[in-house]
Amino acid sequence: MAWATSALTQLAGAVALERRGRGEGFEEGSLTVDGPKLAVQTIPGLQSQLVCPGDVVSAEPGALRGRGVVERADGKLVATTCGVVEHVNKLLYVRPLKHRYAGSVGDVVVGRIVEVQTDRWAVEIGTAQLAYLHLGAIHLPGNVQRRRTDEDTLRIREFFDENDLISAEVQKIQESGELALQTRNSRYGKLQNGVLACVPSVYVRRQAQHLVNLPRVGVMVVLGNNGWVWVCAPPKVAGSGRQETINFSQMDVRYQKVHPDMRERISRVRNSVLCLVGYGLEVTPDSITFLYERSQKLQLQAWELLDTARCESAGLVESLVAATQSTEH
Repeated sequence: MAWATSALTQLAGAVALERRGRGEGFEEGSLTVDGPKLAVQTIPGLQSQLVCPGDVVSAEPGALRGRGVVERADGKLVATTCGVVEHVNKLLYVRPLKHRYAGSVGDVVVGRIVEVQTDRWAVEIGTAQLAYLHLGAIHLPGNVQRRRTDEDTLRIREFFDENDLISAEVQKIQESGELALQTRNSRYGKLQNGVLACVPSVYVRRQAQHLVNLPRVGVMVVLGNNGWVWVCAPPKVAGSGRQETINFSQMDVRYQKVHPDMRERISRVRNSVLCLVGYGLEVTPDSITFLYERSQKLQLQAWELLDTARCESAGLVESLVAATQSTEH
């Protein structure tokens, strides 16, 4: 379970932290503290550690100072915000634990249509500015490949309308910070038959797959890098009742009645996502599946995952801690 891994990898140019403390052996002006260092999950190529404002971050000579780091008079680098230290080649910066999503090219996002304009849609994805999806950047229903015409402009509301939830990919970031989206992939498009969970974007990192069918659960999740997680029944092509095939297109999925058993599974997966975030754990397909199956073994109802006291009394928290510790040894 890589989502629970906290052991730091041995990388060149490792980052070391010094913290202020008032435990045993503390001296005024000392920058060391007894006890283990706080650590968070790592991903290949990065070594991550938690820092608080005032923590001294020392790196190899010649490190480039990025955002969230300042240089003191004695030449040491000090963190100015609470977050995770990221060390990419020579660049050293602090990624805040909670911040407004800014967007990066290639990110998979979940958004809501807030305005339909002449040839584009304004999309709310949690950024400081609205993102925009142009008519020429969408995947047409039926996997049709052709140039957009004036007729498509007149039928623009037939593709997406206000309050529609969509999955898309960040195509470009303008100089003003405005994000341009695209849904040219057949798996992107309008989202149906599910529920939305909104969490801080820091808990959903870039992964190999963001549109995943959980095999042992029978539910599909769309993990948006902006922190919007869509949980739904596996999509079926309208009128056929079949699961997605090689010719599948998300634009062809329509609203269908979801039976009670599937509703219960969707609710449990959604609440598992919120429970993971409540305990500061990363949201991945593996972590969702683990918490889903563990809650079933402990005979917890779906709604009880949102109750901290019930989760602790049932031993769910101990299970998460044990899973974390087992991967460390």
